[in-house]
Amino acid sequence: MKVDKKIEDLLKQVADHFDQEDRAVRERQLRDWRELKLLWEGFSRIWFSEVAHDWRIDESANGSDNDQAFYDKPINIFRAYLESIIAALSVTVPGIKCFPDDAENPLDMTTAKAGDKIALLISRHNNVSLLWLHALYIICTEGLVACYSYPKEDEKYGTYEVDKIEEDEEEAYVCPSCNARIADEVMTSTLEGEFNPGDEQIPLHDAIINQETKLCPECAALLDPNLQKSKLIIERIVGKTKKPKSRICMECYGGLYVKVPNYAMKQADIPYLMFSYETHYSNVLARYSDLRNKLSVNGKIAAGGMYDPYEQQARLSIQYRGEYPINNVTVRNCWLRPSAFSVLQEEDAKLLREKYPDGAKVILINDCYADSCNENLDDHWTILSDPMSDYIHKRPMGSLLVNVQEITNDIISLALQTIEHGISQTFADPGVLNFDQYGRTEVLPGGVYPAVAKSGKALGEGFFETRTATLSQEVLPFFQQIQSLGQTASGALPSLFGGQIEGSKTASEYSMSRAQALQRLQNVWKMQTMWWKDIYGKAIPMYIQELKDDERSVEEDEKGNFINVFVRMAELEGKIGRIELEANENLPMTWSQRKDTYMKLLEAQNPLILEALTSPENIKNLAEAIGLDDFVVPGQADVDKQHEEIRLLINSEPIQQPPDDEQMMMAIEQGQDPTQLPPIEVPSIDIDYDLDNHQIESETLRSYLVSTAGRLLKIENPPGYQNCLLHYKAHLEAIKAKMMEEAQMQMMMQPQQGPGKDPEKPGGSNQPLSESANVSTAE
Repeated sequence: MKVDKKIEDLLKQVADHFDQEDRAVRERQLRDWRELKLLWEGFSRIWFSEVAHDWRIDESANGSDNDQAFYDKPINIFRAYLESIIAALSVTVPGIKCFPDDAENPLDMTTAKAGDKIALLISRHNNVSLLWLHALYIICTEGLVACYSYPKEDEKYGTYEVDKIEEDEEEAYVCPSCNARIADEVMTSTLEGEFNPGDEQIPLHDAIINQETKLCPECAALLDPNLQKSKLIIERIVGKTKKPKSRICMECYGGLYVKVPNYAMKQADIPYLMFSYETHYSNVLARYSDLRNKLSVNGKIAAGGMYDPYEQQARLSIQYRGEYPINNVTVRNCWLRPSAFSVLQEEDAKLLREKYPDGAKVILINDCYADSCNENLDDHWTILSDPMSDYIHKRPMGSLLVNVQEITNDIISLALQTIEHGISQTFADPGVLNFDQYGRTEVLPGGVYPAVAKSGKALGEGFFETRTATLSQEVLPFFQQIQSLGQTASGALPSLFGGQIEGSKTASEYSMSRAQALQRLQNVWKMQTMWWKDIYGKAIPMYIQELKDDERSVEEDEKGNFINVFVRMAELEGKIGRIELEANENLPMTWSQRKDTYMKLLEAQNPLILEALTSPENIKNLAEAIGLDDFVVPGQADVDKQHEEIRLLINSEPIQQPPDDEQMMMAIEQGQDPTQLPPIEVPSIDIDYDLDNHQIESETLRSYLVSTAGRLLKIENPPGYQNCLLHYKAHLEAIKAKMMEEAQMQMMMQPQQGPGKDPEKPGGSNQPLSESANVSTAE
């Protein structure tokens, strides 16, 4: 947005004021976060330079001038423990469920259902699984995590058509009362004779005929006969034009990139938010071409050096080890609340509040103003709130493992030195042993070598063997204790990543231990899921606001079929009440936990549970959970066949056939004209009476027709829905016919019963009695 120079200076003054706030605290935070980033990448031999204001990496391990570097072989347990925590919390991403504002309002119900589809689209567009992982990584290494949601237009997302309008200037009569355009004929023509005028038309006709007064055809106001034409801007539709579609993008950043005040206890308390990053100056000039002169030095484009070395070095890639990019500029995006303008004089603050009533977003390139707009901070940023911290800023989880990593490095270095120095050295008197002759002698096992003892002394007194270095017996228990303390402090217990559990021997004990380990992470999971819900509470309304045309996406249903899912503009006329998590707050189940649960349900031998697990809808999930990739599901081929027929039925219409002979005979018997009978509708794809499994295929078709896709098909494609329904009824008729055939076959197989014959015995009562028969009744 183009603004005058005064507005630019005032916005920059406010942004610079908050940029310098808590400067010493900010530098200390950057130092700590940078250290954790280096430890994550495996650089544990680092030291902080007060001259460079950055962490220096000890590169002596690559050279031969330092003997100590030979023993520095650190093992990165810092990252191993944190990755175990991240893996346990990223098994799945919680789903989103939209609730209507009024459950009795059908518009709100429709909009809430459309909100569920929008949530799935936003998740797919942003690869939320990777976004969720990145957020956990920031929690471990920086603590503060904020999500930036914003709309982005791009032709790669698709296009939609809008009317192309041109404006022309014309002269026309305009009513002074309602500002409606008046045709020239109204001002120039006289009143035509009205059929059968009554007394009520006397005042109107007198004004028009006798007084030559004109009336506005819109509001019936009296017009001045001497009314002059006015110039109007007329809009005309001259064609169609295409515009790019928008998507909602979501990005997560930590404290290295986002600055908020340290005194803030919640997001509502922050008067500003600054999002800064470095990029090549060519990317900036591509967007803000008017900055070319400001970034030029003697006619040559230059980045202008490092605007803030402390900030830029903290955000620098780990690949730069003492070097710095020379063509980068710092882009500062500053969101300022209206209350932040109060740092200026009252008159200047009032001017900014009038210009930016919802708050301002100011973009600064290094120290140069680039752009600004009216934008609300809370509509685009969502900061994670930790209920176990009094303020927004908190210590990252990785800070608990820094000392553990350093102690581990020292113990490993000490152990390597002890092992090498465990080989003793022997010193000999040259007067006792001739070193030149010994050096020319081949060393043989059990060999005899000449040696002359000193007079009056034993031969052994001419040799001295150094004592070997031995590792203290307390080092190994101390090392194990440090690892145990590190696991307890971070929450990365052995059962979480499949490590050995002391005293655990059975699967049930391991499962119980893992459940206890996951309970430790329940707090992190809860606060992140609440943060995730708040993000979608802003992203879904933003998507609805940016939607200009119906959106279509291809989804896969639970049967494995591809269907079109639409988000229509007509579905968004209602109001969404709130947005909640689709799943509960418990941690997600891993594959092994799912397998154990399924096996326990199968072992229970409960008929209702077995029926549910072996249903066509769940048998595929059961096979996947157990891990039987080559498991053949009975009836799956029939289900697949029916789904293929459903796709063909949807894309065709029922076939109209004339009535058959039986119906015509019935019509004649009832005294009706058989030629007036309506045609019969049959499905475009007939069933195979002998080959089809009618029970499975009818259930598959019924499940589709009552599903969301089937209900939508009934509204949008009635002929296709009717075609599927006729095919379903044909399967039901086949089932009835099969049952009647089976009943007739059973009746034919039963023998005819004669008098005095027992139907339960093949020969009736004429058969001889066995020895064990009860004959007491014969008496």
